[in-house]
Amino acid sequence: MLRPPAFDDGLIYFCGDVTVGCVDPDSAAPVWQHPLDLPQTAAFRPRILDRHVIVGGRGGIACLARDSGAELWRYPARIQTGLPTLGAGLVVLGDGHEIVAIELATGAERWRFAGVPDTLAAYAPSILGDRVFAGPGDGRLYCLDLAEGRLIWSHDRRGYWQYLRQIHAADGLLVAGSYKEQLLGISPTDGDVLWEFVAGNFINSHHLAGDVACLWSPTGWIYAIDIATGAVRWRHQTTDYVPGGDDWASLMAELTSRAGLLYTLDMDNTLRLLDLADGSLKAQGGIPGAVRHAVLPIDGDRVVLPMMDGSLHMTMLPLAAAD
Repeated sequence: MLRPPAFDDGLIYFCGDVTVGCVDPDSAAPVWQHPLDLPQTAAFRPRILDRHVIVGGRGGIACLARDSGAELWRYPARIQTGLPTLGAGLVVLGDGHEIVAIELATGAERWRFAGVPDTLAAYAPSILGDRVFAGPGDGRLYCLDLAEGRLIWSHDRRGYWQYLRQIHAADGLLVAGSYKEQLLGISPTDGDVLWEFVAGNFINSHHLAGDVACLWSPTGWIYAIDIATGAVRWRHQTTDYVPGGDDWASLMAELTSRAGLLYTLDMDNTLRLLDLADGSLKAQGGIPGAVRHAVLPIDGDRVVLPMMDGSLHMTMLPLAAAD
């Protein structure tokens, strides 16, 4: 089963239960493809930086050469590895209750910071400037020095969130989703919450596109939130909030964007393209087959979808124009 693929510099990178590879969307043959030799199956989309590709799951990560897929180094989990983030020549990720920084070029450990034992840092930290921000499952938000892993400040918010599902950095601001229903704008200077948006139900994920954060709430709405103020820029209804009803289909695929359009894929395999400026529906259509509920736009005319049978499926755009 494939994880969501990644697209960079004209090539598609994929990772699944048994293989990892790179595909040119204009050619049927892979650029390279190898067995995935890791303790557990992949758990995240490939991460790409410079000449390196990072793949892996809970049992550890591996760094592959971007041009050939040859393994350069691997990091086996001490407890359980979480989602990594890449920046400043480092791979930063959780391992159990610890945050670990690894040299991208060599695989050497740069530093290790311990949070609260018996918790799991499953979600990716975020790098902003010379700092790392992590919200693992101990109810705290940590700000660490990127070079040394030294603690700069932390906030204990166990009464407010258990952990932060995602932390994105943009325009000198942290935008984070809590385990509960909040999307938060957080100051990277001191960790103060600058604004809060309550989605009305569980937030699966959120996506930053320019100066807006987009999310889907199980109440049936896609929201675009101004990241400077937390105000709703626009919202678009995908379904009525009638659990168990015939017209209710959740959006489990992560939202993504390209060239001013927001791409949404629901569990009924309906792909919608929304205008990022105002949320208006530009096109929509059904995707045939059993999709692994991820969508990857690669240019203005094509999207790639991982299928449940382990294949990649490319669909031509535009879909049927919206009325």
